Amino acid sequence: MSFKIAVVSPVYNDWQSFQSLVDELNTVSVKDGFEIEHIVAVNDGSSESYEGSKFEGNTPVSIVNLNNNVGHQRAISIGLSYMDDRFKDVDCFVVMDSDGEDRPQDIVKILQHINKTDKKAIVFAKREKRSEGLMFKLFYRVYKASFYWLTNQKLEFGNFSAIPRNLLSRVTAVPELWNHYSGAIMKSKIPYQSVGTDRGRRYHGESKMNFANLVLHGLSSISIYLDVVSVRLLFVSFFFTIITVIALCVVVALTLFTDLTIPGWPSIVGLSLLNILAIVILTTFLILLFQLNQKTTIKLSPKNYYKDFILSVIQIHS
Repeated sequence: MSFKIAVVSPVYNDWQSFQSLVDELNTVSVKDGFEIEHIVAVNDGSSESYEGSKFEGNTPVSIVNLNNNVGHQRAISIGLSYMDDRFKDVDCFVVMDSDGEDRPQDIVKILQHINKTDKKAIVFAKREKRSEGLMFKLFYRVYKASFYWLTNQKLEFGNFSAIPRNLLSRVTAVPELWNHYSGAIMKSKIPYQSVGTDRGRRYHGESKMNFANLVLHGLSSISIYLDVVSVRLLFVSFFFTIITVIALCVVVALTLFTDLTIPGWPSIVGLSLLNILAIVILTTFLILLFQLNQKTTIKLSPKNYYKDFILSVIQIHS
């Protein structure tokens, strides 16, 4: 198997880990027989300087400095758009985190799977074994269940993936790429597959991702499917309407045809049910209006204006 690849990785105040990633990528590429044409770090507004980082091997490294912190997912979309414009003689583009949790030794497995698809599909790394704590795993299961219930899609992978050269222009033309990379690929109908891998351990320090950021990341993936979510919420609202009407009929029946003597309970229960119904209907109605309004807005893809976010590009040759 002979592959020429380019690697893109978002970095935020974790240059020591990125240096370890570059060193390991060079080692793995020699061992597994693929060639790394270029490694691009998207500096997502880091407050810590990358100066002083030393990279082993001969692989060229570029640091794309952004104007400010735009978030992990947007950094990926900018990095991919930048690479799409500049690296034409590459077989695949690998997206991976810089902290070591996406293992460089798994790249060969992903590339082998791409070879089986004749380079006609994006291949994601599907986590078969995770290294996080129990609480994270519990919330992650809740997130996956919520995503499936709201969108009718199974999201079983993250950012770690390889994109064939012939598909990259299609990827960077997807507007939803700004919000969530893997979710955008799923919705775009661009062919994709997954291959099982294990999650690695961080090279250095602790994750910069806190609980609030994890929640926002999950909501970003769901927001891509707002049209589907709106329809599902409409059905839920209809269901609650039926249940509320039945409950109100029961309250009226108990009041008129029984001897229950609790003062004021029919009005309290009835008003509570009507309030719940009004909230559900109003919320669903507002979501539907927002979704319909979005359809009148032309969404711009990352490839059209990613350059507006780039402050400078530093070329480092080992």
